[in-house]
Amino acid sequence: MDYVQITADERAEMLRTIGVENIEDLYATLPDSARLHRPLNLPPARSELELQRELAVMGAANHPAVAPDAACFMGGGAYDHFIPSVVDALAGKGEFVTAYTPYQAEASQGSLQAFFEFQTQVCRLTGMDVANASLYEGATAIAEGVSMALNATGRRRVLISAGLHPHYRAVIKTYLTDLPVQYIEIPLANGVTDAAAAKRMLDEGKGDTACVVVQSPNVLGLIEDWSGHFGAAHAGKTPDGQPAGTLGVAVFNPMACGLLKRPGDCGADIAAGEGQPMGVPLQFGGPWLGLFAAKNALMRRMPGRLVGQTTDTEGRRAFCLTLQTREQHIRRDKATSNVCTNQGLLAVRATIYMSAMGPAGLRETAEQCYHKAHHAAALIAKLPGYSLAYNGPFFHEFVVNCPVPARKIIDAGRVKNPRILPGLDCSLLGVGDEKQLLVAVTEKRTAKEIESLAALLRETR
Repeated sequence: MDYVQITADERAEMLRTIGVENIEDLYATLPDSARLHRPLNLPPARSELELQRELAVMGAANHPAVAPDAACFMGGGAYDHFIPSVVDALAGKGEFVTAYTPYQAEASQGSLQAFFEFQTQVCRLTGMDVANASLYEGATAIAEGVSMALNATGRRRVLISAGLHPHYRAVIKTYLTDLPVQYIEIPLANGVTDAAAAKRMLDEGKGDTACVVVQSPNVLGLIEDWSGHFGAAHAGKTPDGQPAGTLGVAVFNPMACGLLKRPGDCGADIAAGEGQPMGVPLQFGGPWLGLFAAKNALMRRMPGRLVGQTTDTEGRRAFCLTLQTREQHIRRDKATSNVCTNQGLLAVRATIYMSAMGPAGLRETAEQCYHKAHHAAALIAKLPGYSLAYNGPFFHEFVVNCPVPARKIIDAGRVKNPRILPGLDCSLLGVGDEKQLLVAVTEKRTAKEIESLAALLRETR
C-alpha cells in the first residue's frame, strides 16, 4: 500500500470531523502504560534523492561474500539453486506482478490459469490428489497441515518428529497456543525419527492422535522412512478396535521429489513444504512460497484458495475460485483457516520454473545435488579430525563433526577465502552442538568449489 502524506490543514480537518481537537485527545483513552512518551530514534527527514544516495552508500558496505556471488554451502531450509533467466523474464511481466489471488475471476483469467497450472504441477510433483494456490511459506503450510488434521479427525493429539526443522516446530507450537491440543515430539535415533518410539506414542494415544508429522529429508539432511511411519499411523486402532484414522503429514523438499519417492507414493495424507528451491531467490530469508497438497477426501478442509477449471455460458474454458475456506467467506464459523492470501507472484515463478525444467530437468538437478553432496561428504570425511555425524542415507545436506567449533570455520572462511560460505553452525540452528557444521551442496557448486571447501576445512583445525 502506498503512503501519501497529508497536510497540517487536512489533519486538522480530520480531527474536527471525528470530534477531537488534537492528536493527544485522539489517544486519550489509551492507558499510560501503552503510550510511548520518548521520541523515536529516527534521523531527520530526507528527500528521495538524498535517501537513494544514503542507501547506495550503505549497500556498498555489504560484505562481498553474499550467497548469489559466493560458493554457498549454507542450507538448513534455504538453498542456493540455479534459476533460469526465463523465470525473471516472464514473472516480471506486468500481468503477473501481484501477490494476491484475484477476487474478480471474470477479469483475472490469466492469473487464475497460472495458479491452476501451479496446482497441477504441485500435484504431479508430490503425487497427491489436490493442491491449493499456495500459502505464505513452508512453516505456515506445515502448521496449516497440522490444523487441518486436527479439524478433520476431531482429535487433540499431534506427534511431531524432532527431525522437523526447529523453526517449523516453533510455528506449529504458536498455532496451537491456547488450544486443547497435546503436542508431542518423537525423538531421533541415529539422526532419523525413532520408529519404535513413534509406534509406542501412537499406541499410548489410544486413537486420539490426529497426525504424525515427518520431514524428509529432515533438518539434518537424512532421508526418512515415510512409508513406515505413515503405515504405522494408518494401522493404529481406537480402544474399540476401529481404525484410528491418524493422518500422515509429509514435510517435503520439492527438489528432492525429482529423485526420491514422493509423499503420495509413501502414504501421506497431507504434504507441505517450502517452495523456495523452485525459482525463488534467497532474498534475505523471504518472502518465500508455501506448498500444500492433500488427498481428495480432505479437499474441503484445505486452507487458502483452490482454483478450479470450468466452462462459461458459451462453453469456453474458464477458471474460478472453487474453494475459499477463510472465515470472511461463505463458510463463516465453519472456516478451517484464517490464511488471508497466497504468494501469487512466487507461485507464478515456481510454475515457470517447473515448466522450464520439466520432469527430466528436475530429475537431473536433483541427481546433481545428490552426487555433488556425496562427493563433498567423501572428501570431508577423509580430512584429519573431521567425520560425518550420521551414517544414514542423505539427499544434498549432511552434518559434519569438526575438530573446532563450527563458528571458527565460518569465521576463517571470511578471512582466508571470503568467496566460500562453508555451512551453518548446528548449535545456532538448534540441531546439534557447537562442533557440528551443516553443509548443503546444490547443482550450482562446481568440483573446484567443493575442493576449496575441503581445503578450507583442512586448514582450520
